[in-house]
Amino acid sequence: MGSVGKLAFILILVGGIITGIVTYYLFTSVTPQPGVVVSLYRQNLPPAQQTNENKPAAAAIDESKFTNKVAITILKGASTQGNPSYSPDAAKASTNALVTWTNDDIVPHTATSGSGLQDSNSGKLFDSDILSPNQKYSVPASKIGQGEHSFFCKIHPYMTGKISVA
Repeated sequence: MGSVGKLAFILILVGGIITGIVTYYLFTSVTPQPGVVVSLYRQNLPPAQQTNENKPAAAAIDESKFTNKVAITILKGASTQGNPSYSPDAAKASTNALVTWTNDDIVPHTATSGSGLQDSNSGKLFDSDILSPNQKYSVPASKIGQGEHSFFCKIHPYMTGKISVA
């Protein structure tokens, strides 16, 4: 191998090393990092205590004042249309009960009174806003009022349930 061949070989090796280093830094700069989301389409959720102009933030409820409690669970996989959404699907409560929705799913949900987004009375009796996974929302049954009331998830409107207050 002549001196030109050796020089060409060294230049190819150096070029490969430089290409490898540049490629490494370019890929690590665009690799997703835990807890960091960079996207043109991302919209951050509002803080849990944020109020909108029509209603104040919900006051904390002292659960110890209620001996009668009704638990409604938002089931895992409820965000997939066709899967069961709530347990129980049709809940019953007395007027002195505390009704609590718990999000057992891995995605956010809401517990909103009404039959759907087109319902003009949607959210008038109760509205949890966003419930992150494992979050709870409680409302006294006396605030909901007597009768059979539909509720749904504003994020997944096909998720519907009912609560009867007697």
